[in-house]
Amino acid sequence: MEVNFDNLKYIRKLDESLERKHENSNDINNSLDKEAFLKLLVIQLANQNPLNPIEDKEFIAQLAQFSTLEQMQNLNENVALMAEEIIYTMDYMHLNQLQANAKILSELINIREAIDSYLNLDE
Repeated sequence: MEVNFDNLKYIRKLDESLERKHENSNDINNSLDKEAFLKLLVIQLANQNPLNPIEDKEFIAQLAQFSTLEQMQNLNENVALMAEEIIYTMDYMHLNQLQANAKILSELINIREAIDSYLNLDE
Protein backbone atom coordinates (compact mmCIF):
# COMPACT_ATOMS: atom_id res chain seq x y z
CA MET A 1 0.00 0.00 0.00
CA GLU A 2 1.46 3.34 -1.03
CA VAL A 3 1.28 6.22 1.41
CA ASN A 4 0.66 9.74 0.22
CA PHE A 5 3.08 11.93 2.21
CA ASP A 6 0.56 14.79 2.25
CA ASN A 7 -1.62 12.69 4.55
CA LEU A 8 1.18 11.68 6.95
CA LYS A 9 0.73 14.86 8.97
CA TYR A 10 -2.99 14.10 9.26
CA ILE A 11 -2.29 10.51 10.31
CA ARG A 12 0.15 11.71 12.99
CA LYS A 13 -2.40 14.22 14.31
CA LEU A 14 -5.05 11.50 14.41
CA ASP A 15 -2.68 9.20 16.28
CA GLU A 16 -1.76 11.94 18.77
CA SER A 17 -5.39 12.87 19.35
CA LEU A 18 -6.27 9.21 19.94
CA GLU A 19 -3.44 8.92 22.46
CA ARG A 20 -4.58 12.06 24.31
CA LYS A 21 -8.17 10.88 24.26
CA HIS A 22 -7.13 7.48 25.63
CA GLU A 23 -5.00 9.06 28.37
CA ASN A 24 -7.80 11.43 29.43
CA SER A 25 -10.57 8.85 29.55
CA ASN A 26 -11.22 7.40 32.98
CA ASP A 27 -13.87 4.90 31.92
CA ILE A 28 -13.16 1.67 30.09
CA ASN A 29 -13.35 2.49 26.38
CA ASN A 30 -11.44 1.33 23.35
CA SER A 31 -8.94 3.90 22.10
CA LEU A 32 -10.41 3.47 18.62
CA ASP A 33 -13.95 4.80 18.40
CA LYS A 34 -16.36 4.87 15.47
CA GLU A 35 -15.14 8.17 14.10
CA ALA A 36 -11.48 7.17 14.18
CA PHE A 37 -12.28 3.81 12.60
CA LEU A 38 -14.05 5.52 9.69
CA LYS A 39 -11.21 8.02 9.25
CA LEU A 40 -8.66 5.22 9.13
CA LEU A 41 -10.79 3.30 6.63
CA VAL A 42 -11.12 6.37 4.38
CA ILE A 43 -7.37 7.03 4.59
CA GLN A 44 -6.69 3.41 3.72
CA LEU A 45 -9.00 3.60 0.71
CA ALA A 46 -7.54 6.92 -0.44
CA ASN A 47 -3.95 5.67 -0.24
CA GLN A 48 -4.35 2.21 -1.73
CA ASN A 49 -2.36 1.16 -4.73
CA PRO A 50 -4.61 1.52 -7.80
CA LEU A 51 -2.93 -1.50 -9.38
CA ASN A 52 -3.56 -3.63 -6.29
CA PRO A 53 -6.70 -2.35 -4.55
CA ILE A 54 -8.17 -3.77 -1.36
CA GLU A 55 -9.95 -7.00 -2.00
CA ASP A 56 -13.72 -7.08 -1.57
CA LYS A 57 -13.43 -9.62 1.23
CA GLU A 58 -11.12 -7.37 3.26
CA PHE A 59 -13.35 -4.34 2.74
CA ILE A 60 -16.48 -6.28 3.73
CA ALA A 61 -14.69 -7.64 6.81
CA GLN A 62 -13.69 -4.12 7.86
CA LEU A 63 -17.24 -2.85 7.38
CA ALA A 64 -18.54 -5.77 9.42
CA GLN A 65 -16.06 -4.92 12.19
CA PHE A 66 -17.25 -1.32 12.11
CA SER A 67 -20.89 -2.41 12.27
CA THR A 68 -20.14 -4.73 15.19
CA LEU A 69 -18.26 -1.96 17.00
CA GLU A 70 -21.13 0.47 16.50
CA GLN A 71 -23.69 -2.06 17.76
CA MET A 72 -21.57 -2.85 20.82
CA GLN A 73 -21.22 0.85 21.65
CA ASN A 74 -24.97 1.35 21.27
CA LEU A 75 -25.58 -1.66 23.50
CA ASN A 76 -23.21 -0.25 26.13
CA GLU A 77 -25.03 3.09 26.04
CA ASN A 78 -28.40 1.37 26.42
CA VAL A 79 -27.17 -0.76 29.33
CA ALA A 80 -25.77 2.35 31.03
CA LEU A 81 -29.11 4.14 30.60
CA MET A 82 -30.99 1.15 31.97
CA ALA A 83 -28.63 0.99 34.96
CA GLU A 84 -29.28 4.67 35.69
CA GLU A 85 -33.04 4.11 35.45
CA ILE A 86 -32.84 1.09 37.77
CA ILE A 87 -30.83 3.05 40.33
CA TYR A 88 -33.32 5.93 40.13
CA THR A 89 -36.24 3.53 40.57
CA MET A 90 -34.57 1.82 43.53
CA ASP A 91 -33.90 5.21 45.16
CA TYR A 92 -37.52 6.18 44.61
CA MET A 93 -38.74 2.89 46.10
CA HIS A 94 -36.40 3.32 49.07
CA LEU A 95 -37.73 6.84 49.65
CA ASN A 96 -41.31 5.57 49.46
CA GLN A 97 -40.48 2.82 51.97
CA LEU A 98 -38.95 5.35 54.35
CA GLN A 99 -41.98 7.61 54.05
CA ALA A 100 -44.30 4.66 54.66
CA ASN A 101 -42.28 3.60 57.71
CA ALA A 102 -42.39 7.15 59.07
CA LYS A 103 -46.17 7.27 58.56
CA ILE A 104 -46.64 3.88 60.29
CA LEU A 105 -44.42 5.00 63.18
CA SER A 106 -46.43 8.21 63.48
CA GLU A 107 -49.69 6.26 63.60
CA LEU A 108 -48.26 3.84 66.19
CA ILE A 109 -47.25 6.82 68.33
CA ASN A 110 -50.77 8.23 68.00
CA ILE A 111 -52.30 4.88 68.99
CA ARG A 112 -49.90 4.60 71.95
CA GLU A 113 -50.82 8.12 73.10
CA ALA A 114 -54.51 7.30 72.74
CA ILE A 115 -54.11 4.12 74.79
CA ASP A 116 -52.08 5.97 77.46
CA SER A 117 -54.67 8.73 77.70
CA TYR A 118 -57.50 6.19 77.90
CA LEU A 119 -55.73 4.24 80.64
CA ASN A 120 -54.95 7.42 82.60
CA LEU A 121 -58.61 8.43 82.52
CA ASP A 122 -59.68 5.22 84.22
CA GLU A 123 -57.33 5.77 87.18
